[in-house]
Amino acid sequence: MRRAFTHMLVWSLSPVGTLLNGALLIVTLLVAGARWDRPLLWLLVALFIGASAYFDIRAYIARRRRGLSAYEVGEAVMDHIWGPVAAEEE
Repeated sequence: MRRAFTHMLVWSLSPVGTLLNGALLIVTLLVAGARWDRPLLWLLVALFIGASAYFDIRAYIARRRRGLSAYEVGEAVMDHIWGPVAAEEE
């Protein structure tokens, strides 16, 4: 289960995750009653994607400086949230 959550975390923190979250934001706003032909909807989505892209780029640069893969960063985040993996019994 932990491995599945780590993979989901890695994907959600990637640019693919940013685009998926942006698409889900559009769908959510449309379902909530926003009109697709109004500029405010697209301004909100552009701000969200722009801010997310900024954080994605900063995280990528920090990760590369330390020489870590995306999966290693995901494991480090999971260790921080849930604690280190318990030692297996023999």
